[in-house]
Amino acid sequence: MSKIPVVFTFDKRIVLGAAVAIKSLIDCANPDTIYDIYVYHPDIDDKTVKEFEKMFEGSRHSITFEYINKNKFKNAPINKNGSWTEIVYYRLLIPELLPQYDKVLYADTDVLFKGDLSEVYNTDISNYECGAVRMEPNNDKMICHHYFPENKNKWTYISSFILFNCKRMREEHFVDRVFDTIKTFNTRLKFFDLDTLNITCNNILDLPYRYGVFQSLYYNVDITKGAEFEFLKNAYTKEELEEEKAHTIMLHYAGKPGKPWRFKHIPQDYKEYMEKIPKSLKRYTFRDIRKKLFSKV
Repeated sequence: MSKIPVVFTFDKRIVLGAAVAIKSLIDCANPDTIYDIYVYHPDIDDKTVKEFEKMFEGSRHSITFEYINKNKFKNAPINKNGSWTEIVYYRLLIPELLPQYDKVLYADTDVLFKGDLSEVYNTDISNYECGAVRMEPNNDKMICHHYFPENKNKWTYISSFILFNCKRMREEHFVDRVFDTIKTFNTRLKFFDLDTLNITCNNILDLPYRYGVFQSLYYNVDITKGAEFEFLKNAYTKEELEEEKAHTIMLHYAGKPGKPWRFKHIPQDYKEYMEKIPKSLKRYTFRDIRKKLFSKV
């Protein structure tokens, strides 16, 4: 059997979304896939951990929760409104957090898995520091992302799904370089972990777009109507995007109209997984409720 380490990072505000993401991941695993899941967090209590563990009872998969003090990134820039906190940087510690693994996958929590991750995990990444999904050409004409002349990559990559070559990153002192980037660029970082990853890594492998299909493309019959198509068309052809959408592995609820658990009318595929997770993990925060009340979808 294939054992695949997968990392999620979240706090107590995103328990509902994280539970759906993790449940869909293990439910979509191939019969010979075993997920060794790690959650790095600043404030998840023991009761919540036990509720997550219930989803793994009788399965071949495992889940481990590890605390990380947010002060580790006390000097890193974050959103003033609290939507993007220090937690977004946790993923960049993965090579040091899991020294027992040469390769590790990371995924965001505002996602729904539609397939197995063994194929992407088995990708030959020996000549790269990591693999990620490209978004748009890296130049001063970028539409969505922030341009850094210091970024030498051909593309700008999203940080929602990353295949880490941990062995190579440890050898090349990646985590030390991350903190150097944060110190050097600091307030210039607008997309925080995404910018930090792109500036720090000059050797990123293109992963197929199916590992990060945006909801605006996924739920639109005509993908050109999706908001993100405006910049994705500069990195992919329409035919390529349609092909990747047809083989979606990870559906990403980024951009408008927001997170699916906050919709008035939750997409059926997401709703089905909300009904599968333990009731105690269906936690709506005040912000969730407020956004749900004013949701237009």
